[in-house]
Amino acid sequence: MKNWKSLFVKDSDTDTAKKDATEAAGKGTSESFSFPVTDTSPVKTSSISGVVPPPPAIDPTVKDVLDVYESGLDSINMPGYDFYEFYKAITSIGHVNENTYQLAYQMAKSLDKTVTAQKLMADAEFYISKINEVHGQYTSQGQQKMNALQQQKNGDKEKLQRDIDAGAARISQLRAELQQLEADINQKRSVLAKTDESFNPQEKTIREKLMANDMARKISIDKLNSIKEGILKYIKA
Repeated sequence: MKNWKSLFVKDSDTDTAKKDATEAAGKGTSESFSFPVTDTSPVKTSSISGVVPPPPAIDPTVKDVLDVYESGLDSINMPGYDFYEFYKAITSIGHVNENTYQLAYQMAKSLDKTVTAQKLMADAEFYISKINEVHGQYTSQGQQKMNALQQQKNGDKEKLQRDIDAGAARISQLRAELQQLEADINQKRSVLAKTDESFNPQEKTIREKLMANDMARKISIDKLNSIKEGILKYIKA
């Protein structure tokens, strides 16, 4: 906004633009006063006195931009008396009425004999066109920034959503693995509980064989010792 003036016509072109606007006003056609950019609403005035009502309370942000617009109008104000001086004169008064406009108009003519209502109207259209022009360019720049920000926001949201989806999928996978692991644990616990029972027959058989082995040894040893003792007792060397 500091380069607001550069968005207006150059100083060398301003005379020509204002001259063209003035000549158009002299033709007396309503088409001469159409806005080049139709994105602003005209200020409503009283149908009786033409008095501009006081503006409502202005938001600080709007005031900042409004100050820039006012500064921009100052920067393109041409030497001599034209609509801008008339505009400044009227807006500098707290309360205005028809008499105020008449006095301001007489003062304007006393300062510049060429001032006419048509010329002031044409000059007004010139300044309005510049406001509309700058407004359009600022709107375009702002929309570009908004679009870029929107793209960045959408990109961030898409990335986050992808991360969320991947995380959710991983959780689902882990839950499935956990369920499978729990099923395996429960199945093995069931098998573990029956392990003793399943090995009992084999263990019983082995114990019986071990006992039989001990008994057979005892019997065999007893028989052998009996024969040995018989030899000692009944056979002389």
